[in-house]
Parts: sequence; structure tokens; C-alpha cells
Amino acid sequence: MRKTLIAAAIVAAGVAGYFALNQSSTSPSSFTELDYVPADTALFSGQFTALDIVSYLKSLGMSPAQYNSDEMQQAMAALSENGSPALKFAIALFQDYLTVLTSPETFVANTGIMAKTRSLSYLVGAAPVVRFEVSDALAFQAFFERAATQSGVVSEQRQLGEHSYQAYPLGDAMPGLELLVSIDRGWGTVVLHNTQLSAEHRAQSLAQSKPAQNLGNSQKLTEMSKKYQLHQDGIGFLSTEQLALALTTTDGNQLAKDLQLTFTDGLPAALEVWHSDACRTDAAMLAKTWPGLVMDAKIAQQDNSGLHMSGTMLWPTESQIALEGMQSMQGFIPSSLAGGIHPSMFYLAMGTEISQLTPAISKMWAGMTDLTLSCEPLVAIQEQMKAQNPMMMLAMAGMAANGLQGASVTINGFSIDMNTGQPKAADALVTLSADNPQTLLANAKAMLPPLANITLPADGEDIAVADIFPPVAMLNLDVRLKLSGNHLLLYVGDKATAQAQVIAKEALKKNGMIAFGMDYQQFFAALGEMFAMSGQPMPAELESMLQSDMKIGMSFGVNEHGVVVSTEMKLAD
Repeated sequence: MRKTLIAAAIVAAGVAGYFALNQSSTSPSSFTELDYVPADTALFSGQFTALDIVSYLKSLGMSPAQYNSDEMQQAMAALSENGSPALKFAIALFQDYLTVLTSPETFVANTGIMAKTRSLSYLVGAAPVVRFEVSDALAFQAFFERAATQSGVVSEQRQLGEHSYQAYPLGDAMPGLELLVSIDRGWGTVVLHNTQLSAEHRAQSLAQSKPAQNLGNSQKLTEMSKKYQLHQDGIGFLSTEQLALALTTTDGNQLAKDLQLTFTDGLPAALEVWHSDACRTDAAMLAKTWPGLVMDAKIAQQDNSGLHMSGTMLWPTESQIALEGMQSMQGFIPSSLAGGIHPSMFYLAMGTEISQLTPAISKMWAGMTDLTLSCEPLVAIQEQMKAQNPMMMLAMAGMAANGLQGASVTINGFSIDMNTGQPKAADALVTLSADNPQTLLANAKAMLPPLANITLPADGEDIAVADIFPPVAMLNLDVRLKLSGNHLLLYVGDKATAQAQVIAKEALKKNGMIAFGMDYQQFFAALGEMFAMSGQPMPAELESMLQSDMKIGMSFGVNEHGVVVSTEMKLAD
């Protein structure tokens, strides 16, 4: 359980960190390096103004035990022991990178990447390209040479016109595979390439040649920003249009052309079936309906006191049936718990209008199964969906919790008596929001006999829970229950009481599906107290988290364009 909690916290930090490292406040229209990004790239992420990576890593305060634990080192050593030089090279790079992350003060010296850097990540056909601004070319090259020395991979210096670059052959992993490392115009470029690809392809991948159609001279980012109201700090996307072309054609884009090199003996039957007029038509239609993934991000603060940033990921759709169905499934999430930074230790809110679950999914399911398709693989999937209609199970769930609109848990703090193991103090709030809380309780009583004798207080009044459920008295805590309109509120503590009063006044509305937030210092301090009570030593990774003054918030819902995930993170030095 401990490792699960820590892992979840680190993953959340990593997600927030991803937004942190892919954002900016400069318009992409003035970013000249976009001239080297092909317009038909299937994947793109751009950071257009420098982010202070060193300050970010210092604020995060992660320890070597978190980034490179003993278990991970043992696993990497086992893989490397009998692995090919290519695998050893990848492991050495990965381990060196993890080590660098734990030492922010030497980040620039060990990587050559600027302390405040811009970056780009994208595909040139099938070749992944990552680019950073660098301040020390020798240190940037040395980062890769260290891995080559450890793995036995011998690098080659090559020329592309007047430009020189390093190539690290990795052919034992895949014939022709190589890692290319280049430095030019103050940018370090890393490319996973293949010797079978053309010289012009290599030149574009190394940002030495501009594609005729590129993100600099196209309106793709401008149109995307306008349509989805994206922040100009940083933008990214995954294009289903380009993926569909790669799947259904041999030359529809550069990715399709590159993939053909993999199939020297012709396309496998499983892929060849997609290369039909019917599949090209259906795939293009689906890609237009579901354009892919769009990302944006924003830095609200970046100075000596810390970092404050936010970002969104959007899965847009042009399907009104899907959009209306997903919107109708949303439920009520208290406005104070909507995925932003919150003063509590931890909160989780879930909103779903249970009564709309069955009709909404039924409508969307019908929209998918009734869709006119001719592509053989898609028709087969459609037939499987028709045979696996989930409506019966959803109907049962709807009956059990009919009228429920949302629920939330907020933990402001707690402490445990070291001698008895019982709670010494607590400040927490649990809410249930429904069309009619009394009806919801009546349904619950029918399924849970222990609730049979519970009677709700009058609307607007609160009662001691111990009066209606005596076992609670053993906790020696003044737990209160209040009914206020559409809200049933269970709370203990001064902060929770004030929070309950605010939520009690809110009207029900469809504003989200999931929201989550955490204060790392508060959360791990409480976890540390539990370790002390158990007599177990505090793990090194937990001690490090105690020093991390980080607050995060995250939400999942549906807006006017599609499914959206929003994050917010605040770090203090």
C-alpha cells in the first residue's frame, strides 16, 4: 500500500511535470525552428519560451531513491547483463539521465542543456526527433559518449554537407537503426533514424533542411489554437488524420512511406486489408470525427519563489451524438473541488448523473453500432460491439443509485494517538449530492441492512452521527451529519465545517466527472506519522517527499469540444 501511494504521487508529479516542460508564453508564429517541422507530422509538442528546468528540479526535490531505486537498478543490471550493445546503450542513457535529475545543480554541466531552455518533440515520418537549446555543446555530446563507452557502442562522426553529426549504430536491435546526435544554431538534436531512409529524410530529421510544407508556413497551429481556444504558452497534438493515412496508404504521408521500408516482403495480410478504398474512406471519416489529441499549457509564475503552472489535454470530437452523450453523463462537483489547488491535504470528487448513464451510453453505443461502415476490420469490430451491449449492467447500476449526482471526500488533516492507534484528531468532509437525498438513502437501506435505523436530519439542520449510529462514539470525535437541499454532508473539524457550509449552498449542475488534488507535504507528513506509529523506519523516498513543497490539482470532464483533462501544479522553493 505504501509503495502504491508513493508511486501514485510520483506519477502525478510526473504528469504535472510533463506540462511544466512543454509550455511557454511566446506565440509559435514567431518561433523560426518550426520551419523544420513537417506539416504532416503525426505527433508534435512545442515549448516556445524557456522554462527554468534547474529551478523546477530543485523545487520538486526528488531523491535518488525515487528516480533510481535499488529495485530499478537491479532490474536494469539484469537487463543489461545479457543484453545487446544497443540495449546496454539505452539502459546506460536512461540511468545517466535519472542520475542527472537528482542533481539539479549539475544538470547543465552533465547534459549541456540550457538551464532555461526551449524544446521541440515531433516525428519526421517514422523518425522521432527531440530538440533542446544547449549552452555547452561538448557536455551535450559527452552525455551520449558516456553511454557509448559503457555499452561498447562505437560512435561515428559523419558529414551532411558542411554539417557534422554523431551516429550511434544500434543495428543489433533492428537492422539499420541508429541514434543521430547533432548540434547547430544553438540547438541539440537527437533522432532515432534508420540507414534505409534517404539523405533528404536525414537532413530534415537533423533540422538541416526545411520541408516544403512545415508548421512554420502552414496555418495548422493557428487554426487549432483558434478553434480550441488554446493558450499560446505551449502546444502539442497527436493527429489521427496522419495516423489514418499511414495505416491505409503507402504514400499518403511520410510516415506511410517510412513504414513500407519495414515490410520488404510485402504487407502482412493483417495490414493489407486496410489498404482498400473502403478502409481509406472509413478511416478518413473517423479521423475527421475524432481528430486526435490537443494539448496546451501555461506558466502563471516562474521566479525565485517557485513555479505555478497549468495545462490541458483535449480529445475533441465532431460527433454531436458522442458530445451530447458524454456531457449528459457529467454530474456535480463542488466548485471548490474542481481540480485546482486546494488548502486541504487531499480531495477527490466524482460527478456522474446516474439516471442519465444508461440513456447516454445507449445513445452513444447505437451511434457507433449503427454507423455506416464498409471497411472489413471496422465492420468486424462493429459486429462485436453489437453482441456485447452493456445496457443491462448499466441499468442495474442506475437503479441502485438513481438520483445520485456526485460525491466527494476532503481530508484536511488527522493525527493518530501513538499509544492506542486510535484517531486523536480529524478534520474531514464527505459529501453526497443527489436529486433527492432522502430517496437515495431509502434505496441504500434496502441493500444495506446496517443503515435501516438511520434517519436523516431535517433540511438545514445537523445532528451528531453518534446519536443515530452509536459505534461512531468510540472514535471520540464530534462527527456531524447535515442535510441541505440536494446535499448530504458528513464532517468533523472546523475546516470541514466551513467547507460544508459553502458546498451546502451550491445548486446542482453538470460540471465534471472527476477532480483530484493533493498537498504533498501535508499528505506525506501524515503518512510519516503512520510509519512512526508502526515502528517501521521511514523509507528514503518518503523522506524526500516530505521536503517537496508541491500542490497539484487535476480534473476530468467534457467541454464544448470533447473530453478534457486539466492539471494545475504549484511548487515553492
